[in-house]
Amino acid sequence: MKLVFSKWRRKRGMALLLALVSVMALAIIAAGLYESSQASWEENTLSRARFQAGILAESGLSIALHPDIEPGDFALRHELAPGRSWEVRITSEGGRFPVNSMGEERLRTAVVDMFVLWGLDAATASRAADSIADWIDSDSDPLPNGAENTYYAGVDYPQFPPNTDITSIEELVFVAGMDEVEQIQPFWRDYFTVRSDALIDFNAASLELVQALTGATADAAANFVAVRKGDDGIDGTVDDYVFDDIGEVQALLGISESEWEEFSSFVTLEGTVRRIESTGRVGEFAETRVILAEEVTENNRTTLRPLARFRE
Repeated sequence: MKLVFSKWRRKRGMALLLALVSVMALAIIAAGLYESSQASWEENTLSRARFQAGILAESGLSIALHPDIEPGDFALRHELAPGRSWEVRITSEGGRFPVNSMGEERLRTAVVDMFVLWGLDAATASRAADSIADWIDSDSDPLPNGAENTYYAGVDYPQFPPNTDITSIEELVFVAGMDEVEQIQPFWRDYFTVRSDALIDFNAASLELVQALTGATADAAANFVAVRKGDDGIDGTVDDYVFDDIGEVQALLGISESEWEEFSSFVTLEGTVRRIESTGRVGEFAETRVILAEEVTENNRTTLRPLARFRE
């Protein structure tokens, strides 16, 4: 009888132990599922916020594409609800340097000067600028400081240069000398374009570009850009001063008539390609969409024709 009772106690103890082990295992599994579900929930929340911010950015673009909308219009800043809004900035793509015009010596010199203003030495700046021109020209003869196929073949890129227009700013990454430019100015992409009307718009051009192209003093160029941006110091807002008189620009920059004539054919005060940057926000999350649109006038009616769109 004692033996039977002892066996029964052992079995009961084993059953209890198994039960405890099972409970612990279930607890571990439950904890793991909880953590996994929490991570998944947070990830889904983030995805939803970003998606909604993107929708708001697209809404801003739709409004900005109306041809009657001007920079600083109240409709370009809108809050649908607390923490949910869009903000659109409209500038001219002509404020960036038309890289496919680098075949023009005067413009190439301006790019060299801009690189030097960033802090590059003159020899390296000239190498990068000449190499960009060699990248797009139709011949195989390098400029004095440039690079053609012989150079690129020597660094295992025998397919370069394509000797045709650049279609994406990212192509410049492969151009000789641009690696050194990037070390000095990581945001160099913000200064070039392949989508403008090939004219530099002085109502949007950067301080460095204005100074490099005109040869104006640093103080004169800074004063010109400050007047243009208005009290808030930001391009593309309601208080911007829009120049429509070349004489006024010359006076602010301290440029004589003869000096202006040297580059007048490369500049404008009314670029035809708009750069529309729309940022949607949901809480702390933001998504930006960009459209480049060309102004087209037909039958006395002006419309905007999209040329490109991308995310930032």
